[in-house]
Amino acid sequence: MTIGASLQFHGAAGEVTGSCTLLTTPKARILVDFGMFQGTPADEARNAIPPQLDFGSLDAIIVTHAHIDHCGRLAMATDLGFKGKIYCTTATHELLGRVMRSSARLQRARFYERSSGTAPWSRALMPGEAPGPAPEFPPAQRLFDAPEVRDTMDCIESVPLDREVKIAPLVSLVFRNAGHIPGAASAEVSIGVGAARKIVLFSGDLGPERSALLAPPHRPARADVVVVESTNGERRRDPGSDPDEKLAEIVADAARRKAKVIVPCFALGRAQLLVHRLARLNSRGLLHGLNVYVDSPMAVHGIESLYRHPEYLSPELCETVRAGGAPLWFPELHYILSKRESMAIDRMVHGGIILAGSGFMDAGPVMRHLEESIDREDCIVVLSGYQPDGGFAWKMQRGADRAQFNGKTVKIRASSVRVEGLSGHADQDDLVKWFSTFGEKPGRVVINHGIDTARAALAGRLLSELSIESTMPKPLEIIEL
Repeated sequence: MTIGASLQFHGAAGEVTGSCTLLTTPKARILVDFGMFQGTPADEARNAIPPQLDFGSLDAIIVTHAHIDHCGRLAMATDLGFKGKIYCTTATHELLGRVMRSSARLQRARFYERSSGTAPWSRALMPGEAPGPAPEFPPAQRLFDAPEVRDTMDCIESVPLDREVKIAPLVSLVFRNAGHIPGAASAEVSIGVGAARKIVLFSGDLGPERSALLAPPHRPARADVVVVESTNGERRRDPGSDPDEKLAEIVADAARRKAKVIVPCFALGRAQLLVHRLARLNSRGLLHGLNVYVDSPMAVHGIESLYRHPEYLSPELCETVRAGGAPLWFPELHYILSKRESMAIDRMVHGGIILAGSGFMDAGPVMRHLEESIDREDCIVVLSGYQPDGGFAWKMQRGADRAQFNGKTVKIRASSVRVEGLSGHADQDDLVKWFSTFGEKPGRVVINHGIDTARAALAGRLLSELSIESTMPKPLEIIEL
């Protein structure tokens, strides 16, 4: 099958960040996502190097969702020469401005901190590991600032789910719910007209088939080419694990000991899921009066987005919201919207639950909360999801006994507990099931946005169970369709 188009991968080919794919058709050039690389300082330094493509020749940019690894470099596009329109869902549009402005503020702060030698740092230490000096930070990159964010927002055209819109000559777009975070969508791109029309489907990040909070991903009828993520391509959830029951045990222990519970979480996705699960515990009388503090303005915006766009919620919750209910609220829930309020809850002595960023425990208010409390026995740190090798959380899970915060070494007396089943990504079973629901087997499958072992594991199951062959592109590789 040939559809006269090609794909080129400028990020997330063999890795899980920096999503950026160029689709070239006979009449148009379209970029799907423009995300940041995340991880090591060397990874972050790659963000300042523009992709090897002519932004001035792009007809459109499609943004699948508002996570930084998919949209983090979007505000660079206009300075690089982009003059077209940027398409995203209505809910993503509402979040994008906040995400980009927050990123610009962080870049500005890091620039001045690193320039002055005052950048905060932390590390966990394994038994026998000697404390070390401050890490050598590379020069901070200022990729964009508020004016570039404003120019970018002026280019955006928001599109409701399931509505077709023409975005370039002989190219149209439909967003389908991806079930990942508020606003997240798969991008169904149609090329040509009539009987010659072909569909290239970009999955974006897919959510699990069964979520306590969000609706499952849309089940596509057909596609000629599928570009699918594989973040959890080699992972399978334990069907016997119940996150609610594990959280109930942690909360009961915290209430009995009047302990502080610190939960590192991502502002968009996991924060909303945790708030909903805690609301469910409250409805069963299992919160034991503990206050819950959401220490992230972005997480609060994510909660409010679900009330404005209940179509992203599970059918039951969607019906509740449309009837005037508030399934993500309970009397003990408090929004922390300023640094002063955030610092005030560090003095908590009566027990409570703090949800704070970042999920990777490498920055953000969660690190200050840990610095204040990790040496206390009445502190519980709840860990979940993927954690980068060698990072703070990775070491805590493996028995770290001390931590350094800006040179000060403290003993880790807090207990850590891992809770499974809180990932916002589809696992291997979910991804295979998603493909099994296609009315027609796709003519071509391209696996990206995953490390090579995850891509290979998913490719193996697709072949053995569904007789679907797939391609795993390398960075900058061009695939003719």
